[in-house]
Amino acid sequence: MDKENIAEHLEKLGVPREIDLLSLDIDQNTYHVWEALHEFSPRVVVVEYNAAVPPDIEWKVHYVPDRRWDGTQNFGASLKAFEVLGNRLGYRLVGCDFNGVNAFFVRSDLVADSFAAPFTAENHYEPPRYSCIHRTAHPPGILDRWEVD
Repeated sequence: MDKENIAEHLEKLGVPREIDLLSLDIDQNTYHVWEALHEFSPRVVVVEYNAAVPPDIEWKVHYVPDRRWDGTQNFGASLKAFEVLGNRLGYRLVGCDFNGVNAFFVRSDLVADSFAAPFTAENHYEPPRYSCIHRTAHPPGILDRWEVD
């Protein structure tokens, strides 16, 4: 599945438009798949973010449907990119796990005063602490960059 067909697959399976929890961890294309699910409205969304990218930088890998993670830091999207996407889709970033792996978003109409504002990457960012869950961290890798003409 990829961003071109994920919504169609979920519809064929009878997944309702509003569910309680959507968790996405697709290494390379998590950002792009969440973006493609704009017709769905889960109450909570959990995504894997790339904590190697500082919280004030909006960055995502180039979309390639069959691209696979190569084991380096060149994967997914920054927390800032997810914050911006989440806001566009009607979600607020409410926190990240201690390991710097997962970011948690709650649909805006459900946030109220239940979470720590501001709902920004700079406020909720957790640095990569992969050694807490793995013996080694991701080896360094060059991040995708857009060519400037």
